[in-house]
Amino acid sequence: MKSICMNKSRIISLIGGIILIIAAFLPFSYFVDGLYSTFQITAAILMNFTDNTVMQNFLLQVNPSYGMAVIILALIVAGFLLLTIGGLLAIIKKAGGSIAGPGGMIVLTIAGFLYAGALLFGFLGMGFYLGWLGAIICIIGGAISPDKDKSRINVSVNQQQNVTTTGAPIGSNQSTQNLPPDSGTKFCNQCGYQNKKDTSFCVNCGNRL
Repeated sequence: MKSICMNKSRIISLIGGIILIIAAFLPFSYFVDGLYSTFQITAAILMNFTDNTVMQNFLLQVNPSYGMAVIILALIVAGFLLLTIGGLLAIIKKAGGSIAGPGGMIVLTIAGFLYAGALLFGFLGMGFYLGWLGAIICIIGGAISPDKDKSRINVSVNQQQNVTTTGAPIGSNQSTQNLPPDSGTKFCNQCGYQNKKDTSFCVNCGNRL
């Protein structure tokens, strides 16, 4: 059953990761003067980042306020990076895209609202919808992944191993007064724990009696 669950999670996350990466290179939204992908916008920003004249004109086309324009462009670049990184993590590490992928889409959606406001949905391209589809698929893949239950399982196994046949956990401070002196007991020469007479090994430290 665990193997089947793992295979399903792996396949779902793999599909989600591929979709996320494809979405980053498809037309995402109408921006400035055309329909562009997040990759195209990010590449334009990075290539002209050191050209003050080009960047000033670009910022004015994005928003009359330089501060708001900078925020919008920064969100687009961050969203593109999260989208691609989330896709790669979903492909390589199975459930890794369940955080980065949706995070990237949230950032890009915020950037879109800051740029176009309520008119955003009239400017959206295929990349936007495909990106959210990939993000949701990655979330599903991460939700059914058995990896997140490993720590819980390990804790449960350790607790079962630490419980002795007498019901006392290993390492518990059991008082030597729990057993009367004449009940036939013997003490461990390593930790001083009081054991039953017929015990071959100390139930507290495992030392041979």
